[in-house]
Amino acid sequence: MKMSGHLAIATAVFAPALLLLASCAPTSKPAAPAISPQALAEQIQKAGIDVPNRDLASQDFTLESLAGDQVSLSSYKGKVVLLSFWATWCGPCKQEMPEMQALYQKLKSRGFEVVAVDMMEDKAVVADFVKKSGYTFPVLLDHTGEVGGGQMYNARAIPTNYIVDKNGKIVGRKIGVDGPTWMSPDRVAVFEALLSR
Repeated sequence: MKMSGHLAIATAVFAPALLLLASCAPTSKPAAPAISPQALAEQIQKAGIDVPNRDLASQDFTLESLAGDQVSLSSYKGKVVLLSFWATWCGPCKQEMPEMQALYQKLKSRGFEVVAVDMMEDKAVVADFVKKSGYTFPVLLDHTGEVGGGQMYNARAIPTNYIVDKNGKIVGRKIGVDGPTWMSPDRVAVFEALLSR
């Protein structure tokens, strides 16, 4: 993942989707060209996800996993990542996580990852929640809240989700759970388009 120095992922970078535009449907033909950046942005907006109004590189970080390992966002370079900031006490977070698990199961063999960053909770509480829920995607622990809640990712409300492409570029952000679900055809199409690029 490309790092961007001290660039904050600020709310002003994202222009809300005011107009839904038509998009190209992804094709399964191997010889088909990859979707254009403009068509991809339109497809992301159609799926109810905000698109940054300028190029925005993800910022690398290293956090502890539930297994006790130190894991960096950059270790997922070359994969499409749904980066989610959440907590076990957050009702909307719990509402969307089963769909994230289903999306992860559907696309993980193609280079897709869900990286769920828990915000400032005890490791045992998070581990128990993840085990009982049956989630298998990576879960990292932001003990201090500096990665998610600070200027790095500006997750002032949770859930806050970022879509990071294979090159570490942030192509979308979704706060809250209104609109389509993660397994809706429009959102699945977004991830399939990103995986085909």
